[in-house]
Amino acid sequence: MRFSKFIMFCLLVIFTVISVSNTIVTTINPYYLVTKQIVQDKMDVQLLIKPGSNPHTFSPTVNDVKMLSNAKIIFANGLGLDNSYLKTYKNVVYLGEVIPKNLLLQGDEDHGEYNPHVWLSLDFLIDYIVPKITQEIIKLDSKNKSFYEKNSNEILSSLRDISSKMDKLLSNSKGSVVILEHPSFLYFFNKYGIKVLSVEEGHEKQPSTQHIKNIINTARSSRLLGIFVGPQFDASTISTIAKELNTKHKILDPLGFTIKAQKISALFENVYIVLQESLREKK
Repeated sequence: MRFSKFIMFCLLVIFTVISVSNTIVTTINPYYLVTKQIVQDKMDVQLLIKPGSNPHTFSPTVNDVKMLSNAKIIFANGLGLDNSYLKTYKNVVYLGEVIPKNLLLQGDEDHGEYNPHVWLSLDFLIDYIVPKITQEIIKLDSKNKSFYEKNSNEILSSLRDISSKMDKLLSNSKGSVVILEHPSFLYFFNKYGIKVLSVEEGHEKQPSTQHIKNIINTARSSRLLGIFVGPQFDASTISTIAKELNTKHKILDPLGFTIKAQKISALFENVYIVLQESLREKK
């Protein structure tokens, strides 16, 4: 009986080790989409920050801590977005921090030195983020290298295709402005010379009346491409601004939850559709 219990204990330990070694945790959904598409059923991929949670104000629960502790590797953003609650873990890859600092845009009091929303830059995804995730996955499981590289190349190809479509769509938009509730798409619009007017002056802080007036005045004196808000943010202020400017706001989802994206390219396909509609309405 004792021997049997010992065998069961050993099997449990072995099973736990195997489970841990095959577990990858990603903090935000875009990195989950990339990682899952690369590994498919070769490893277990888990998402830390679920729908309805704000990555900027997220705090791990007890179950989240267990998930993180069992992960073989954690793909995080860094740049002040998720560093604070991951500082005790040694197996974290901060994807935003593989991007050369000279390419990063200035942050603010809440975001830190750099704007952290690097996953919304197609160029960053193609040149740095997807290759880094692929590299780290292959380190974990080199025997399936060709499988992971094939899937990674498919992701890169799809991102290049949507990037080309975006380039054509926004080719004449330089000098225009967009109004956002939150500066999440700053890198995306910056590529095309489109100025972002951000309503938010701090996480969970109400913007001042003067700040709102300045945004409205700037929009009136500029070529306004559109007014957008993320689904996880309060749209009340954006609605007020849109009404004042005699237009309607649209939803731009920086995380891909509302469209139930299964691939990272789907997130950007949705962005393309929303922007295309906005441009048509401005004609």
